Amino acid sequence: MTSTETAPETSPAADDPHPGDRPASPRRRRTNWYGALWRWHFYGAILVVPVLFVLAVSGMTYMFRAQVDAFTHPGVLTVSQPAGATRAPLSAQEEVVRTAFPDRPILSVVDHVGDRATVFVTQRADGESVNVYVDPYREKVTGALTADQLVSDWAERIHGDLLIGTDGVGDRIVELGASWAIVLTITGFLIFFLGRRTRRTARQKGIRGSRLRGLHAIVGLPVGLGILMLVVSGLPWTGVWGSVAQQVASGGNVSLWGQDPGAESKIDTLIEKTNGTSAEAGWAIGNGPQGESTAAGTHSISIDAATTAARTAGALPPFTVIYPDGEKGVFSVMASQWSDNGNPAESEVSLEKTVHVDRYSGEVVREYSYADYTLPAKIVSQGIAIHEGRRLGPVNTVLSTLFCVAVMFLCVSAPIMWWTRRGTASGMAAPRAALPIWGNGIIIAALVVLGVFLPLFGLSVLIILALDQLLIRRIPRLKKFFTSA
Repeated sequence: MTSTETAPETSPAADDPHPGDRPASPRRRRTNWYGALWRWHFYGAILVVPVLFVLAVSGMTYMFRAQVDAFTHPGVLTVSQPAGATRAPLSAQEEVVRTAFPDRPILSVVDHVGDRATVFVTQRADGESVNVYVDPYREKVTGALTADQLVSDWAERIHGDLLIGTDGVGDRIVELGASWAIVLTITGFLIFFLGRRTRRTARQKGIRGSRLRGLHAIVGLPVGLGILMLVVSGLPWTGVWGSVAQQVASGGNVSLWGQDPGAESKIDTLIEKTNGTSAEAGWAIGNGPQGESTAAGTHSISIDAATTAARTAGALPPFTVIYPDGEKGVFSVMASQWSDNGNPAESEVSLEKTVHVDRYSGEVVREYSYADYTLPAKIVSQGIAIHEGRRLGPVNTVLSTLFCVAVMFLCVSAPIMWWTRRGTASGMAAPRAALPIWGNGIIIAALVVLGVFLPLFGLSVLIILALDQLLIRRIPRLKKFFTSA
């Protein structure tokens, strides 16, 4: 896959007076860059296409989670909004839940706007959380669902680890696919420009599959830019890259998120425990300091008092509120909480703010907002918001939808093009041109940089090169199957 082809010169120079006395000197053949890049694009697609297709479908489903969940559970997540009516105080809605489920503690509440029901996350005796939906205008329970009953929850889990959560295997597969997607995009860009004449000639001659090949190239050019953006913005969620980035940023007690090292905070674990879904806590909010109740007392303030304190501190409703956990627990009132579809602040990341309120005195004990993030944290937060289709309002949603559909097209058209080109050939029928890795310093440097930046990609390249040199090239049947040059 990677050797440099050489060949002797065909004839000595015409003006050489003693051509017979001069042995023919070998020279390098000109590298077929189009074919070489196409070969790597081909093999990269084998790794990337299945993962990208699953991510596109699950990602688009999760982006429309509010609509999908409401459609699959009619009358539960959405309610009819009477003209001029206002939502009842959270304390009144809370009482409805406690009356309906007196034996269940309430872990958190997600308030909404418009026709969306308020969500109270309760805990059953077996420890499983159940979302209880309340009509805020009529003060009645509309239904109760576990996370597994929500289509959006399945989509989020598939998007995160392909439902292979054992020991992080699924997460590693997603990260590996995302890493190779960068290579696929870069080689795709180069092939697009190097192969313009080839594609045009094929169309003029009416070669079978040439039109689909041209459409694949045209669609892939702008979509490639989106893939690069989404892959990079999604890397912070991955197990290897994300954890390494956090470790580097946290060296010397300096957190990626601000003055409080994220490792010392428990708010992310508390969010994930109480939010009623399988979604991970937001990177920035989840790594913020939490604080604890310090005032002595036996009577806890109401949730209305807690949200009033948060509003006075500058947080904007509607809120997501985590109830106090233990005697020293606090009310954690969050504005622009990542899973709240009804929160208008979701379109403006800079409005993210968490206010922790003493459960006895009602005093604010800690605050953590976008203004407290470090520059890297702000960049990551903005990138994740765009990644989830919630940063630029309807424009972001429309563009993200078109992008997902385009990715699906690329993933489907790729194997069709291969099958058409393969014809009656045997094996993989991959492009034969070799990429001269060992003889090209630029390529070596690029692979090293990508390998360091993307550890799983670097490891996979080493494995591929080792298999190619030590196994495929030494076994005739494998060499023929992979068309190794």
